[in-house]
Amino acid sequence: MLTSFFRSGLATILLCAALGLPGVCAAENLTIDYVVSNTPQRSAWIGIINQFAAANPDVKVTHNGYPQEQYKRDMPTRLQNGSADLAFWYAGERLRDAAKNKLLSPLDAEMLALLKKQKFVTSAIEGTRIDGEVYGFPLYYYAWGFIYRKSLFERIGVRPPATWNEFLQVCEQLKAAGITPLGLGAKSVWPAAGWFDYLNLRINGLDFHHKLLNGDVRFTDARVRQVFDVWGDLLRKEYFLDATMNQEFDRVLPYMYRNHVGMMLIGSFVAARFPKAMAQDFGFFAFPALSSTMPAYEEAPLDVLVLPANAPNPRARKRFLAFLAESGALRQIADADQTLPAKAGTSSSNVLLAEITGATVANAAGWTYFFDRDARADLVAPAYEGLRQFLKAPYDTEQAVRYIEQARRKDPP
Repeated sequence: MLTSFFRSGLATILLCAALGLPGVCAAENLTIDYVVSNTPQRSAWIGIINQFAAANPDVKVTHNGYPQEQYKRDMPTRLQNGSADLAFWYAGERLRDAAKNKLLSPLDAEMLALLKKQKFVTSAIEGTRIDGEVYGFPLYYYAWGFIYRKSLFERIGVRPPATWNEFLQVCEQLKAAGITPLGLGAKSVWPAAGWFDYLNLRINGLDFHHKLLNGDVRFTDARVRQVFDVWGDLLRKEYFLDATMNQEFDRVLPYMYRNHVGMMLIGSFVAARFPKAMAQDFGFFAFPALSSTMPAYEEAPLDVLVLPANAPNPRARKRFLAFLAESGALRQIADADQTLPAKAGTSSSNVLLAEITGATVANAAGWTYFFDRDARADLVAPAYEGLRQFLKAPYDTEQAVRYIEQARRKDPP
């Protein structure tokens, strides 16, 4: 394995000068594409890239930050064009599709050995293994669950619920106190997909969930109808604040700041948006159990860097990945994103919900990566439109499942 010294650009320059090989040691280029969701995240990426550039002056780094939805939409084309050497991406079915279409290169044995040596979380490494090869350099992961304000729960005398009956009781107590129990923020639909994922996991389990999202089970199946029926019951009881139904997720937070909403199902990354003055007042609890016999499966999205197969600078990107693995860079990104770094032992007190979300993931019987990361590509748009329709009164289960099933069967596989 290469030593850290010879990964250093300064060492390379000195060696080239000593050997009189300026042509062989010409400057390398490196292009990195990544998603930007907030200002701290952008600052973290830029800071890390600047650190690498300072330690490797023979590498000219170009980096491009993109809005998330645009990035997801354009990613297949970007991979085909081969303009980036490293690209941010998500573990799950979309990664599998890219690997099967030979748009990605796997991590080599040397890099895998380095990840193990640096104590990267095994499940994070194995989370991108496809047909025996690992296709993602793990950056960080996070949990989904409910956020709430501790002071509000204490004031009305409730505790974070562990079972569905307890959850319904909390909803009733919040409502009795004049507080709408739940906010949604489903303008972009994906927060609603989190509700569908969890209800399906809690009612039908992980194996059924994978089969459904892979197209092996119809959405008109009675077990899927049950998921919508349970969800529809919450909607008909007016547990969701209507003003938050068609807003973006971050627009729900002010309702929580003012105690107009009691809880919100969301990824723990949301902590990056908490105001400093009340950040410590926010708590987190896992999605409650609907059955005592169903194992606790959790949503734990994993974000990675992938290696585009047509990348023009494979040597420079390997140096950058080695830098990420050996330095504290992953902790910087995780702190900015309020997530859990994939390198064990690097979590910090700056991640507000780290302890409880880390335990939620660690104690899970199994994990999913989120609906639009796990589902077949042709299923996502029909399902999201079906969810959008379902969230409007009268919250019709039959209409939703029939729409999704018919729409997905018209789309090409």
